[in-house]
Amino acid sequence: MTTAASPPDGSVDHDDDALSWGDADDATHVDAAHNPVAVKDRGTRDPEAPETSGALVGFGVFGGLYLLYTVAWLLTASTSYVSNVDTVLTVFVEVLRFLSIVAPALWFTVVLWAGRGRRTRTRLLWMLLGALVLFPWPFLMTRSFG
Repeated sequence: MTTAASPPDGSVDHDDDALSWGDADDATHVDAAHNPVAVKDRGTRDPEAPETSGALVGFGVFGGLYLLYTVAWLLTASTSYVSNVDTVLTVFVEVLRFLSIVAPALWFTVVLWAGRGRRTRTRLLWMLLGALVLFPWPFLMTRSFG
């Protein structure tokens, strides 16, 4: 086992001295407790602030996609019929048909309205989720591409 050598001037070296940054009464002494580091606060988004151009392009792309979804659901709903059933089921089918047609436009409007104070990335992720959930599978599956 080796021991550390004493300093050349003969004084005793203490391990605690290595953790000291000087005298607290010194004018150049900086103490972190008295000088906190400035951290940028993310805060909330100002709803009145204009959108960036990237956000506008993203919302425009999703708006166009949802418009295409609305047309696809309209074409699918207009070609399917339910016959020889009771009145309650007919009303139920008509309500669901209407909701399937307006769901993409409703999703787009609600995300833009409810997410006014949210970050743009959050709203675009909700738009992406809606594009996945509201995809018009019946339109795609009933069309022949031959």
